[in-house]
Amino acid sequence: MKLDRLLGIIIHLLNHESVSASRLAERFQVSVRTIQRDIISISSAGIPVYSVNGRFGGYSILPAYRMKNIDIRSGEQQMIARALESLATSYSNDALDTLIEKYNAIIEREGGQKVFWDFSVARENKRVQDLNALLESAISDRKRVAFDYRNADGKRSRPHVEPLAIHYKWYAWYLFAYSLEHREYRTFKVARMQNPEVTERSSGIEHGDVERRMQESEQAYYRTCIDIEVHFSAEDAPLMEEYFPDCPIEELAGDARRTFIRVPARERLWKALLLSFGDRVKVVGPEDYRRELIETARKFLSNYDTQLSRGAAKM
Repeated sequence: MKLDRLLGIIIHLLNHESVSASRLAERFQVSVRTIQRDIISISSAGIPVYSVNGRFGGYSILPAYRMKNIDIRSGEQQMIARALESLATSYSNDALDTLIEKYNAIIEREGGQKVFWDFSVARENKRVQDLNALLESAISDRKRVAFDYRNADGKRSRPHVEPLAIHYKWYAWYLFAYSLEHREYRTFKVARMQNPEVTERSSGIEHGDVERRMQESEQAYYRTCIDIEVHFSAEDAPLMEEYFPDCPIEELAGDARRTFIRVPARERLWKALLLSFGDRVKVVGPEDYRRELIETARKFLSNYDTQLSRGAAKM
């Protein structure tokens, strides 16, 4: 434990010009006296730590002392650091924060930042972040998990699973797990989980390469996807390219254009996105999906006085 703390102090000092003993004591949850003894141990190990007196003083490491990374060029180092820091804006994880601090201690931070990434819009609420932490712990300890779940159709259940991985896709966090009831691999949206319980029973099943199991499950899932035919005008083609960059646009008669969007059939995100385009797009097929979209729009409008809305539009 002391060695971990000593390493943590060294890394913290490498990332800060000057840090007071009280600040270090607060960060590492020990007394100021313990920090003072730790600094002596660090200095005895040959690391050039010196103290600065005064109101803004504290402990520092000589600027000339740097850990070098000779295998990665400076520009690549900065890109890795930016990627890690950007990931931290959307994903709460103490290990990630520690990794960022360690990597920043290794690389030379020079030349100023040129690229800025901010994934904070992708950060889900605290409940999802807390669930992620619980699931990570259960995965690490090979414990089984039970939780109340409501799927996209509103059906409720309480799955008992062996959690294998959490992953981020389609703007949300998902749990990849082995369903003990159905004896198959399934994916659950973390935001739909309630009342999680980590059981004391350890996993006894060998799942092999989890990443490969995920790929196989995803390929099977994508075989259930549908191709939505969408028509729009040439004027709106740049907008469609922005939202669906991998969907080729075809020219039809006159000013008309169309594309086929391959999406998971049961995911509501795609319905909401298509409805957000208003009259700028027209969903042509499949027919059952088109009818479902119309019914969704009808139910939405039933909550409002549409006559009043029309009158307001004319004004």
